[in-house]
Amino acid sequence: MSRRVRVALKAGVWLVCLSPLAKLFYGFWTDDLTANPISYVTNELGQTTLRLLLLSLALTPLRILFGWGWQMPLRRLLGLFAFFYVCLHLSVWVVLDHFFDWREMGADIVKRPYITVGMLAFTLLVPLAATSTTGMIKRLGAARWRRLHRLVYAAAVAGCLHFIWLAKKVRPDPWVYAAILALLLGIRVWDSARRFARRRDHLLGSSAMDSTARLLVFLVLLLTGCAGVTPRAPGPPGAAAPTRHVLPNGVVVISQEHRASDIVAVQLWLRVGGRDEAPAELGLSHYLEHMLFKGTPTRPPGSIDTEIEGLGGNSNAFTSYDFTHYDLVVPLSGLRAAAALLADIAVNAAFVPAELESEKKVVFEEMNLTEDDPERFLQRRLTEAAYPAHPYGRPLLGTREFVKNLTRETLNAYYKKHYVPVNMVLVVVGAVTPAQARDVAAETFGRLTGPAPVRPAVGPPTRRGAPQDVRRSERQAYLGIAWHAAPTGNTDIYAVDLLTYILGDGPSSRLNQVLREQRGLVQTIDASYIPRQLSGLVSVTARLDAKNFDAAEAAVREIVRRVRDEGVTSAERERAITTAESSYAFDIETVEGLAKAYGQAETTWTLQDEVHYLERVRRVSAEQIRAAARTYFGDDNYVRVRFLPEGAR
Repeated sequence: MSRRVRVALKAGVWLVCLSPLAKLFYGFWTDDLTANPISYVTNELGQTTLRLLLLSLALTPLRILFGWGWQMPLRRLLGLFAFFYVCLHLSVWVVLDHFFDWREMGADIVKRPYITVGMLAFTLLVPLAATSTTGMIKRLGAARWRRLHRLVYAAAVAGCLHFIWLAKKVRPDPWVYAAILALLLGIRVWDSARRFARRRDHLLGSSAMDSTARLLVFLVLLLTGCAGVTPRAPGPPGAAAPTRHVLPNGVVVISQEHRASDIVAVQLWLRVGGRDEAPAELGLSHYLEHMLFKGTPTRPPGSIDTEIEGLGGNSNAFTSYDFTHYDLVVPLSGLRAAAALLADIAVNAAFVPAELESEKKVVFEEMNLTEDDPERFLQRRLTEAAYPAHPYGRPLLGTREFVKNLTRETLNAYYKKHYVPVNMVLVVVGAVTPAQARDVAAETFGRLTGPAPVRPAVGPPTRRGAPQDVRRSERQAYLGIAWHAAPTGNTDIYAVDLLTYILGDGPSSRLNQVLREQRGLVQTIDASYIPRQLSGLVSVTARLDAKNFDAAEAAVREIVRRVRDEGVTSAERERAITTAESSYAFDIETVEGLAKAYGQAETTWTLQDEVHYLERVRRVSAEQIRAAARTYFGDDNYVRVRFLPEGAR
C-alpha cells in the first residue's frame, strides 16, 4: 500500500470518527438535541463508543475470513477514538448528570448494575489506551502487549451489557451490538481452534494416531519445552525455517510457510540502490521505485493498481542505499498473479513519457516533505555529513535539477543495466508451501533473462565531514550526532544494537534519564542504529532549546565515555535484550514484515544471519557491549549537525 493511500485511509477514519461529534455540535448550535438533551447526548456518545469498538474488533476477523491486510494498521486509531468517546460519555454523566457529586456517583456505581458494568468497561479500556503507542509496544514486548489488549473483548462485553441493562424499554439496538460482538468472538474462537488443529497435526504427523499416543507425545513435548528453549526461525510457534533456492537464471527464491491467515506476501528485492548510482545518476533507484507500477507493454497505465485491487491485495515499495524492493500482499488465490505481475514490471517497465513527467511532481513533493520535516531532514543531513565523498552520503531522492531534466532514455538505461535476474530476490511468505512457492517462481521469474552485471566497487567510508550549523524556520532547535559503526556481516552488530537501546531507546535509557529527566537539557532524545552493508551509522538526535546545544552535546559525550570506561550493568543488558526481542517480534508479526526481514537479509548480509539474529543477541555479554563502545564511539570520531532557529546565535 502506497504512503498516499495510507494517509488517505487514516484521513477517512478521522473524518468518519469525528462526524458523530460534529453532529452533536450541530444539534447544539441549532437547538435540536430533543426534549431531553442530556439523555440524548449520553446515549449518542455511548452508542458511538460501541460502534467504534466493534469496528476495531472486526478488522482481525476480516483478515481471517478474506485475507485482507490493508485495514490492520487502523486498529489502534479506531480503538483510541472509541476511548475518546467513552471519556466524553463518562464526562457527561459526571458533570451534567451529577455535577461532581462523588458520593452520589459512588452510590450509583454500587447499587445500579448497568453503571457498575459500564465503569468496568471504562476501567478496562484505560490501560489499553495508555499502551496504544509504538513506544509502549516496544517496552512491553509484542507478546505481552497482545495479551494485555485482549482485555478489549471483556470491555466490549461489559459495554454491551451496560447498554442492555440501561435500556428502559425493549429496543433492538443493544441486542444488535451484542449479536455482532458474539459473531466476532465466534470467528476468533473458530480461528484459534483451526490454528491449534494445524499445529497439533503438524506435531503429531497423523490424524490416525490414537489418544494414548497423542498424550505421550504431548507429555514429551511439554517436558522438552520445560527443559530448555531451542532457537528457531522467526515467525509463529511451530513455523518451519525459511528455505532458499536459486533458479537457473540466478534469481534467489526465499519462502516460508506461515499459516496465521490465508494471505501471502510476495516481494521482489533488487541488489541495487543509491550506492550503485554514478554521480550523473543520482536518484534513479528511487525514481524507478515510483515508475515500475506505472505500466508495461501488456499492462497500460492505471491497470496495475486496478489488478492489485481486483486480487484483494495491496502494494508498497521502498528504496535504500543497498537495495530496492517492491511488495504485494494478496490472498492465497492471488499468489500466481502477484508473482507474474512482479516479474513483468521487473523487466518490462514501459516508462510512458506522460507518466514519467507527472511523477516528477510527486518526487518534488516528497523532497518538500523531507525538507519540511525537521527530524527527517536532520537524519538526512547527518547521513550526508557522516559520509562525505561516499555514495551513502548522496541524497536518495536525487536533486531537483537532475529530476527535472530526467529523460526516459537515461532511466531506461539504468533499469536495463541493474534489473536483471542475478540481482533479484523473490520472497514468498504466507499460506503456501516452499514447493508451491518454487513452482510459482520458476513459472514467472524463471523465464527472465539478462546479463550478469558487475556491481560498482565501493569501499567503506574512510572519513567524516565537518560539523554543520543549519538555519531553520522552526522555533525549536535540533541536535544530531552520529558515529560510523559495524556494517552488516560484522559480528559487532549485535553488541551495537544493544548499546543503542541502552543509550537512547525509551524513557529508561541513559540519554533520556540524564539529559531529559535529570538535567532538563532536551525535550526529546533518541538513539538509532542503521546497519548498512558497507558501514553502519549510530545517531543520537534531540529536540531542545538553542541555549542548551553545548551542554547537551557535552552530556552525550560524557554518557558515551562512561560506557567506554565503566561498561553497562546486567540490568541494562537484560532490558536491552528484552527490547530487542519485542521490537523484532513486532517487526515480523505479519507475513509482510517477516518477508521484509528475509529480503533485507539476503540483499545486505545472509539469510542464516537473520534466522539466528535473536539467538546471537541473547549471547552478547556486557563486556562485548563495552568493547563495541570503545571500538566505535570515540570522542573525536563523530559528526555533528545543529538546526538553529532563525535569530538564534
